[in-house]
Amino acid sequence: MRTDQLNRLLNDMEDASAAALVISPHLDDAVLSCGALLAHLATRHPVTVATVFTTAAPPPWSLPARRALRELGRVDAEDLFAQRREEDRDVLAEIGAEPVNLGFRDALFRRGRRGPAYPTYRFDAARGRVASCDTGLAAEVSARVSEIARAREAAVVFAPLGVGRHVDHLITRQAAHELGRPSRIVYYSDFPYSLKAEPEAGFVRRAGLVPHPWHVGRAENANRIAGYRTQFAGLFRDGTVPTRPEIYWLPANDSTTEV
Repeated sequence: MRTDQLNRLLNDMEDASAAALVISPHLDDAVLSCGALLAHLATRHPVTVATVFTTAAPPPWSLPARRALRELGRVDAEDLFAQRREEDRDVLAEIGAEPVNLGFRDALFRRGRRGPAYPTYRFDAARGRVASCDTGLAAEVSARVSEIARAREAAVVFAPLGVGRHVDHLITRQAAHELGRPSRIVYYSDFPYSLKAEPEAGFVRRAGLVPHPWHVGRAENANRIAGYRTQFAGLFRDGTVPTRPEIYWLPANDSTTEV
């Protein structure tokens, strides 16, 4: 019998034959951060992966966007994102999860009235400084995700904790936070950011979250991660995916796991 909160939740999901929804900021984050648990769930439950930021934009592009394309050896952003969507679809099909792409633009390609929403990556997007033009974006994302959760009758929603503070991850976290009941929200540590960064202490404290590791299938998930060919070399420069446990965060005072 499973004993900790995460495992009790999984038991309750099995008892209720409950559906799960995983919210992924980008076209790899769900499998990077919770692919092992996702694969476990997909053999027992309907699993949907809703990916938020799945498109680029026509030029002109910001300097960080041009640099990112150059590092990937690409000249067309939409061709790149088309390939990324295909990679994600293939990996999720192998797992048995259904992909839904929400079609919002990646932070590197979003624009405000006066130019790029994030004119630098290092000092803006990567530090969690949400641009003023993105102020209402979390609410838009939340409304779309809420529609999907209702349509799929998802009892449990997995969402990023925002480790690493990438603005797209923080916006996605806020969107999940705004969902409310009836869906249960379980946060996951954002991998591979979690190799070097710590969770945001203030959010963890305010939400009363405690971590729960998931070990099963992590080594096998490394093979799935390799399916994201456009991203793999940049994420894992030595060609090896560290097989640390996935970490999930639930409220410490959550004594009920009804789903």
